[in-house]
Amino acid sequence: MNLKKQAHDLTYRIENNFFLTVIRRSLTMMIPFVLVGGFACAFINLPFIDYGSELSDGALGTLYSIFIFIYNGTFGLFSLALVIVITVSYCIEKNESPDKAAMYVIVALGAYGAQLNIGTSGFNFESLGVKSSFSAIFIALLSCFLYERLKRITAFSLKKYVSGMDVMCANSISSLLPMTFVVGVAVLINLLLHSFFGVKSVHELFSNLSCALFAHVHNRFFSGLLYTFLLHFFWSLGFHGSNLMEPIAQSIFSDVAADTVFSKSFFDTYIVMGGCGTTICVLLLLLLFFRKTRLGNLSKIAVFPVVFNLNEVLTFGIPIVLNPVMVIPFISTPVILYCIAYAATASELVPGLITTVPWSTPILVSGYIATGSVRGVLLQLFLVATGMAIYYPFIRLNKRMQEISAHKRLDTLVEALKRCEQETEPPQFLSRIDSLGMISRVLLDDLKDAIKDDTLFMLYQPQFDADGRCIGAEALLRWNHSLYGWIYPPLIIYLAKEGGVLQQLEEKIIDMVARSISRTASRYDGDFKISFNITGKSLLWDIESCIDNALKKYSIPAERMWIEITEQDVISKSDEVVGTLRRLKAKGHTLLIDDFGMGHTSLLYLQSGFFGVVKLDGSLVRNIVHSETNRNIVDSIVALGNKLGIKVIAEFVETQEEVDVLHSLGCCWYQGYLYSKPVSFEQFVSYLCRTNEEPSGT
Repeated sequence: MNLKKQAHDLTYRIENNFFLTVIRRSLTMMIPFVLVGGFACAFINLPFIDYGSELSDGALGTLYSIFIFIYNGTFGLFSLALVIVITVSYCIEKNESPDKAAMYVIVALGAYGAQLNIGTSGFNFESLGVKSSFSAIFIALLSCFLYERLKRITAFSLKKYVSGMDVMCANSISSLLPMTFVVGVAVLINLLLHSFFGVKSVHELFSNLSCALFAHVHNRFFSGLLYTFLLHFFWSLGFHGSNLMEPIAQSIFSDVAADTVFSKSFFDTYIVMGGCGTTICVLLLLLLFFRKTRLGNLSKIAVFPVVFNLNEVLTFGIPIVLNPVMVIPFISTPVILYCIAYAATASELVPGLITTVPWSTPILVSGYIATGSVRGVLLQLFLVATGMAIYYPFIRLNKRMQEISAHKRLDTLVEALKRCEQETEPPQFLSRIDSLGMISRVLLDDLKDAIKDDTLFMLYQPQFDADGRCIGAEALLRWNHSLYGWIYPPLIIYLAKEGGVLQQLEEKIIDMVARSISRTASRYDGDFKISFNITGKSLLWDIESCIDNALKKYSIPAERMWIEITEQDVISKSDEVVGTLRRLKAKGHTLLIDDFGMGHTSLLYLQSGFFGVVKLDGSLVRNIVHSETNRNIVDSIVALGNKLGIKVIAEFVETQEEVDVLHSLGCCWYQGYLYSKPVSFEQFVSYLCRTNEEPSGT
């Protein structure tokens, strides 16, 4: 068990490494960019359309030109766009403000441009495209890393010169020396590469090293095996493997010949079906076995691209790239399928390839065209079935690991929220741009959907009197998120308040509580009540009408619907709020003060005359057995309540000793785990019926 936990922790640390997170998030941002260019490329290379016959002025010629422009406008600037998104992603992780993030982008672009050899014979426009993605990632990360550290140095930031300047101007001037240094480092790297290795870029260095490996492999089978492995190894690290290996594909594996088994077209036909990593296997598994999960939703979006062997939605959306779990089948599946396809072709079970097929040709179509035989199609189907068997356990494991990672990220957010609660600081998560901000905004969007789709629900914590009779319950909001699991209730309220959906949320809560009261009354004819929580902000919208409508809708009396407001949630003294409280009380609702202490706000609430019940703050109850101070405070609250005609409920009651002390002090209503945890509606009704039929002591 410890070993399993250690493996999970190690996987989590690898997956959440800062630089890997930056790269993975950047590649995810590039999905629309890549897909638009990929679709254009797919349509350019459709095997059943001949653009050539009408390239001059026909309709197909115009369409062809449009696709070319789209392709060049996307893939032609891929590396440049990648520099920008990596820099932005870096700034997001560092929670940098937009004005400072802009300077990071400028510095990174300057560094990348400086090593492109612009204006010399070494410059090629292909350096701006997909070909140089490795260089783009390397230079962007290096630039951000250096710039971040240099701007901390006082001598580099020119702080004494920018005092009093406009913010944007100050940021620009402060970036002058750090940018000069970073750009100089990029140029120096290029000069060193040229001097020591005779290459003009990091990309060229890697390509040359890869080619050098193949110079020592003379067996065609092992050459193809090495090519398959290296290409997917590079892809798994986030680098464009196809472009890094392009020189090898063109020089060694370009031709389709009768006496040749492995070629680039062989690779495209049998190995990268659905894209690199044979991800059509992943797509089919998600559609068949995981369609009700988040991954299932992702697969529906990926269907059309994967048909044309464009798998960025899956590789960056799951993600597979830089994923310590999925990298195993991502590399091993193509390698195993390569061996099977090679053996089937070499043994003549399947005809050899007779023609070159464009990489974007859909599976089955490519198998038939490439071999001129249905046996090519059957081999593809067998390979896909084999790949699915390999991928399946890893997808299940990855789903579990994603859930663990999501829970840990949620725990971090909840801990930050609790710190804000303890320090009485207003949380600002939704306005942040780092991981906490992103998960907050994701949860807010999902909360809006949960309100709309009725996936929120209530649990009920029964309340008891001194004779052990259930007198009612507090309705507690719960949300079981499909990925993050159970959401901390105060986080739900924070998101609703700051996200502008508090009214919609409370309308839903009021309706659920009113319905529960109606259902309870149909099964239990005794006296009971159900309470629910609102915030001070709730009284600023027309919650009164919402409550009235719910009472009419379910034909229930106001006396059975109690309304709680937290002591720390300061209520406005505006005439509108005071009027709302007065009318709610007049209609028969009992108003409760939750988490009641002896603070100034608490006494003001009692003085208002609106509240009929107080619920003792949990910190008073938890230590009441051993703390004389707590006993004296509770004694005073109960005595004051008796004089004002206010009942007292003790929350967080967990031991019989606490009940005995509270009872001796005059507090006779209890709520806590000694009696029951929050339970379903059915369990609450069961408590209500059972304890009131046969009263018994606790």
